[in-house]
Amino acid sequence: MTRIRSLTDLTFKALGGQPAFRPGDIESFVDARRIAVLAYVRMDGRPNQVPIWYTYKDGTFFMTTVTDGPKHRALSRSPRVCITIQDEKPPYKAVIIDGEAKLAPVDHDNDPTAGMAVRYFGKVGAAAYDKVTKETYEAKGLTLITVAPSEIKGFDNTQALSAAERGFIGLRERLPIPRRWL
Repeated sequence: MTRIRSLTDLTFKALGGQPAFRPGDIESFVDARRIAVLAYVRMDGRPNQVPIWYTYKDGTFFMTTVTDGPKHRALSRSPRVCITIQDEKPPYKAVIIDGEAKLAPVDHDNDPTAGMAVRYFGKVGAAAYDKVTKETYEAKGLTLITVAPSEIKGFDNTQALSAAERGFIGLRERLPIPRRWL
C-alpha cells in the first residue's frame, strides 16, 4: 500500500449526491478536535463501532487502546477499519476513511498520541482523566493504533448552501421556538 502524505492525495468520493469537501478543507476538518468513530469487526464476526480520540498527522491517524482488550484482540485478527469523523452541527459534514490498523506498543518517548487528553479535556480535565485511567494503563499497557487511509469519502453540506442559509441554520438552533416552525 502506498503511504500518503495528506488526505488530499486520495480521491475524495462524495456520498449520495451530496456535495464533496473542497480539497483544502479536508485536512483542517480532520485536524480539528473531534471524536472519531472507529468501526471494526469483532472476534465473533459482528461489526462494532466505538467513539475514540485520535491524532492526525501527515496523512496518518493515531489512536490508542488497552493492550489485550477487546478492540486490540479484534484488530490483531482483522485490521480492516473504517473511521468516521463528523460535524454534529447542521448543515452537517462528515469524512469516512477506510484503512488498515497497525498495532504496536506505545513508545512513550516517541508517542504521536502524547497530549491527547489535554487536547480533548484541557489541562485540568486531563489530569483528572489520567488519575482515572492510570492504574488500568499501567497494569495492562497501551497499544498504538496507526491507520493509513486507503480511501476517503463523505460530504460537506455547507458547500450546498449560501452564507445566508448557513447563518439561518445556525440561528435556528438558538431560537426559543419549536424548530418545526422554521
